[in-house]
Amino acid sequence: MDHVSKMKGSFTDDNIVEVLSMILKSGHKKCELELIINKHSKKILIKDNEISFIYTDESKENFYEYLKKNENLKESDLKKAKVSGSENGSRLGKELVESDLITYEQLWSFVKNHQKLLLNNISESVSGEYSVDWISADISENIELNIPIENFILEKIRNNEYSNVIREKFEIVNELFIKNKNPELPADILPFEQHVLNLCIKLRNMDMILKESELKEKDTLKYIYYFYLIDVLSTEKPSKIGENLKEDYLSMNISFSSYEEALKHYNIKFEMIYKIISKEIGPVALSILSNSIDDIRDNLPVFLKGAEIDKNGKLIDKKILKKVWYHDYENHSSEFVRGLEELLYAQIFAVKKNLGIDYENQILRWLKGTGN
Repeated sequence: MDHVSKMKGSFTDDNIVEVLSMILKSGHKKCELELIINKHSKKILIKDNEISFIYTDESKENFYEYLKKNENLKESDLKKAKVSGSENGSRLGKELVESDLITYEQLWSFVKNHQKLLLNNISESVSGEYSVDWISADISENIELNIPIENFILEKIRNNEYSNVIREKFEIVNELFIKNKNPELPADILPFEQHVLNLCIKLRNMDMILKESELKEKDTLKYIYYFYLIDVLSTEKPSKIGENLKEDYLSMNISFSSYEEALKHYNIKFEMIYKIISKEIGPVALSILSNSIDDIRDNLPVFLKGAEIDKNGKLIDKKILKKVWYHDYENHSSEFVRGLEELLYAQIFAVKKNLGIDYENQILRWLKGTGN
């Protein structure tokens, strides 16, 4: 996958959860979120929708300063370990273990508690700048935090009312739509929080949900906002996808004489979808569309399991045609075209997920207008 540009913007304490929600909904497996707060940088490594590790360039927040506050460690010993680590090219924690000043259990505990403190300090930040770098490299640390984004957002929601944000978000919303009726929720979800979700699934109408809720209106809205952030609820009516989408727009009985002809036909569509989405969000469009392929790769016919897109959004024909060289086209053409259709549906759904229904409908109208 090609490396893509960063997404940048400003955040406040009220909308840092929106930034994390964007990452959660993006479908990316890995990214690095950098926050610039008071001219200092904090880089948050995110893997599989979990906050994995936090790096900071602020000296007063580093691991050494954190350990200095530990009453069981002498500052003189810490200084020696720090110098030794600098000379040996090893980390402070390892030097402390080598010197028998801390145990393995303490090292893991100290690192994780320090990471939690950094995360808590971010939670208390008022405003700053953010950038999201979608990365494909396997960056990892030996001792990781591994806090699911959903859990972090939930904690923020519990501790803050977000009254201004919620009022703007839901003031003209009459109905809620369920995107996932059986989501994987945090293990510590509370009964009254689950109660709000159950009402949303059952009733959908906002006025009815607020009326039937056992919670105060402001708290009901607060947890509706949480389920919206983690992509369980939506304020937009879902558009037709899958089988209905096929029937309404894309069910074409087109015959192709070869793999090359079928691939060329669909690449025109893939390229147009890329142009539409890249016009709105730039080079990150390649990453979004590539992820849409990854999401369904296991279900694709064997010829298309290695499918990748080029810089113009088209499927790389050589990688695909190399796989079909020894196959009988007449016997396998329907399976091949079915796979291309599945890729097309996945990309259209990615557009809807990232840009909304209007852009999805724009693409569907274009496809319908082409007549093929």
